[in-house]
Amino acid sequence: MLGGSAFQRRGPRVTDEDVGMNDYIISDLSVAAPSEALADQPVRDRWLILPYEGPEVSGKMIWCPARNRPPDVSVPLPSLGLCRIHIGLYSSATVPYWFNLLRPPKGSTAASTITCNRLHLRLSNEDWFDFIVPNDFPGEPRFTHICEVLWKTADVSGQSLVLAAPGSKKEVFMELSALVAFVRLVPVEKKEAWPRETKRLIEYFDGVFWGHYVDSRADIKSHIAPLQESDYDTILWCTNREDTCYYPTKVGNRLSDIGARIGVYPYWAGQNMGQMLERGEDPLRIVCDIAHESGLKVFASYRRMTCRMPPFVFPLHPNALMMKRRDLWCADEQGKPVPHLSLAYPEVRQMMIALFVEQAQNYDIEGVHMFFTRGMPFVFFEKPFMDAFQKEYGMDPKSLPLEDARVWKIRSRFFLQFLRDLRAALNEAGKKRGKAVQIAMHVFNNLKICNFYGMDIEAMIRERLVDILLPAHCHFAPRELGEWRCAPEFVAEFVRLAKSTGVRICPECDTQYSENGMSIAELTAAYYKIGVDGLDVPARMDSPKREFSVRRRLGHFDELHRADEWRKGASRLVRVNTVAGLRLDMQCGIPTCG
Repeated sequence: MLGGSAFQRRGPRVTDEDVGMNDYIISDLSVAAPSEALADQPVRDRWLILPYEGPEVSGKMIWCPARNRPPDVSVPLPSLGLCRIHIGLYSSATVPYWFNLLRPPKGSTAASTITCNRLHLRLSNEDWFDFIVPNDFPGEPRFTHICEVLWKTADVSGQSLVLAAPGSKKEVFMELSALVAFVRLVPVEKKEAWPRETKRLIEYFDGVFWGHYVDSRADIKSHIAPLQESDYDTILWCTNREDTCYYPTKVGNRLSDIGARIGVYPYWAGQNMGQMLERGEDPLRIVCDIAHESGLKVFASYRRMTCRMPPFVFPLHPNALMMKRRDLWCADEQGKPVPHLSLAYPEVRQMMIALFVEQAQNYDIEGVHMFFTRGMPFVFFEKPFMDAFQKEYGMDPKSLPLEDARVWKIRSRFFLQFLRDLRAALNEAGKKRGKAVQIAMHVFNNLKICNFYGMDIEAMIRERLVDILLPAHCHFAPRELGEWRCAPEFVAEFVRLAKSTGVRICPECDTQYSENGMSIAELTAAYYKIGVDGLDVPARMDSPKREFSVRRRLGHFDELHRADEWRKGASRLVRVNTVAGLRLDMQCGIPTCG
């Protein structure tokens, strides 16, 4: 039925309930085509064939070392219909030298967060590449195991599996490798269902993907399409940093390629966008199309800009308002410049509103979003603030303590004026296009810190100036203001204020900075318990699939107890005894680096 020695039907097993008599292994990847892309001796820009043996599976794996760009290769798949597709990655093999430079010291972040392996892959009927990275198995010796990853469920009949090297997709991935040992197919009767009522999650894309921007429709799809089979409902897609825009704007400045020319973050982003524009492709329009095809809402996201240190520039565009008009910057108590545009100046507020209106008028977005947990302060001690404070209280505010609420109140006047003007402008834009434009905003983790920066949350909700609030970690707030991490006890304050108003509260839900010992599922349950409307959950699609397998299901609030089951089903360890005829057990010396 399968034909050829590359396909092996498996017999029953008792050691692993997920591996049984109905699965099929493709362990000889030397069948990949074209054959000229493969070699059995090291040849630059070719996949190297390496025979291997293990107690469970043996065959021939193919390896793309770092700094190589071999052609894409196709592996024919048997006509088995709908299958779970598992990929075996020999991720415990030799690592490039730079990996040792980045491996953190003992007692810090786990080394398992760093990987030098990345495989790009797709089915032959797909027009975009997905990617997977393996997970580590702490305590396991190097070289001795393969990481089997559950990629996805799809109909494989009449299909081939197309494999691509990481360096062939992005410059930043040139130092990564890919070593594919086998493909395991498990026939299933139906795909997992994703009901509308579980679609509660939000994903934020900050516009920089490992120093790159998207460079094609297929590239955009690789970031968005995986969310179709998940509990994600909305994406916040970065469209501009201040007036430097990631789309062909007529109001602001298009992202330039200065970063790549002088080696300053975000490196290749301007070049990537330029490639799309030269082909007549509008990145934001394609984002809207793909997101809507995937059942997702799109909010155009605005991120603040500052100076990078060093060399004290953020070269997204030389004509950025921030670089041309330093008189519009914030100022500290001594009048010294603070490198953020101030909402105290009408010119800044008008620029921001004009960009949002341009996006609402020209793109099929559901709303706009402000990533306002970065880029603060928004109003500090600039002349308009000083004048307003003097008029209100008849005194100089510069010597007042950090927690003086009078300072917060005057700051909020400018912030609220901006939101009122924005709401009015977007209401008008919504009428013209026949579709309302919502406003979402990331805010700080508690009301006190929000008030300090001029975010009067109570007034915003009372006046319905926002539709969605996303409380989040405030990494850069003064520690004198208290706890900076987002936690359920703080978010409960937002939930209380928003009750019965129609404003949705969707806090950031991530364990990366938490110190309460909660798992991501436990934290999610705690948020649902206080009555949040949804969650801002980083999908971590660049992490091992076992993490995404949990995060994409966090809208299933009544099934969170299954988190360990979801994680376990996403990957497993497969032993390997020999590669290229060499024994890999510790006594033989190979794992010791000689």
